[in-house]
Amino acid sequence: PPTTGHQKLMDKIASVAKGKEYKIYASNSVDPKKNPLQYKEKVTFMRKMFPKHARSIMMSPKIKTVFDIATELHNSGYNKVTMVVGGDRVKEFDNLLKKYNGVKGRHGFYQFSNIDVVSAGERDPDAQDVTGMSASKMRAAAMDGDFKSFQNGLPKGYSDGVKLFNTLRKRMGLKEVSDFREHIQLEKVSDIRERYARGEVFNIGDKVYNKE
Repeated sequence: PPTTGHQKLMDKIASVAKGKEYKIYASNSVDPKKNPLQYKEKVTFMRKMFPKHARSIMMSPKIKTVFDIATELHNSGYNKVTMVVGGDRVKEFDNLLKKYNGVKGRHGFYQFSNIDVVSAGERDPDAQDVTGMSASKMRAAAMDGDFKSFQNGLPKGYSDGVKLFNTLRKRMGLKEVSDFREHIQLEKVSDIRERYARGEVFNIGDKVYNKE
């Protein structure tokens, strides 16, 4: 599933583009263990989760590989391309794209005057912040029915967390979860915050005590 880690990647893409056009492609592969969500589900959830990048998230069901992306961009008239990937895959994609640049074959055809592959940064799987979040951790949390841990991998303010959680479980062959008492508690906290912002609770001069 999409995570806060993907948000970091998208923000990097936008910064590299420096105001120019950029495109984000979701993986088209699907399998119950490592890629449970259907392609259209991935794109739909991504566009809702990352509204700042929604217009740049492509719905291209025919795109299967990096060569398909390169061919599509070439056919659209682009003559320069920069690819942003995780730090551990820079060398791999740099070699692949440059090796077949200008070469016709079963992979299609593309020819760019310049190809750059840029690192989005290294990811520490043990980190506690967004840099350590991974789709594998999210899948594990969904499998365990642990929505609290799952929610840690979602951007703050994202409202479809429960829907994503249960869609993921469904695609993994698991039953949906209906008891979200902790989620309801979080919603209560959010409601109090909104009332505070409207000046309906905790007014100036009030004394507030924590009885816990």
